[in-house]
Amino acid sequence: MAEKIQIIVPEAYPQMLNKSDAARAVLMLRAPETRAKAEAAARSYAAPMRAAILKYVSEMEQAGDDIAQIFAKVHEIRGFADTAGLFTTGRISKILCRYIDDMERIQRPMEPNLVMLHVAAIARAARAEEGDMATGEAVAAELAALVARRLEEAAGSR
Repeated sequence: MAEKIQIIVPEAYPQMLNKSDAARAVLMLRAPETRAKAEAAARSYAAPMRAAILKYVSEMEQAGDDIAQIFAKVHEIRGFADTAGLFTTGRISKILCRYIDDMERIQRPMEPNLVMLHVAAIARAARAEEGDMATGEAVAAELAALVARRLEEAAGSR
């Protein structure tokens, strides 16, 4: 016997903050001092985060052709790279995550060489991020275009 679904309207939930406290909280969160403190906190953790990302990069490289393990590592890299100041690493990681997600969604096989190309680009960008941003961005743009073409081809061949 199916149970009847009970719908609870939003107004039935107790409010965490009244309107005046909520307004004060919003002002405090938007204050320049709050932003400065948040940026300082992020900067203070950039070095440990970079070290963690480099560990994920090494583990991703050691995963060989295990797409599940590569995806797990690149997903973590994607999540932390920008915060650690590794913007190109994050961008290439997002491209690879999108490729893997989309190919699984349309149930098409991934090209191992394309995945390995991304892994190599992520590793290089993570290890040389500060040295050559322009080259990293050019590589990221080319990889994004390549992935877009491959996804279009894969979707069309279903």
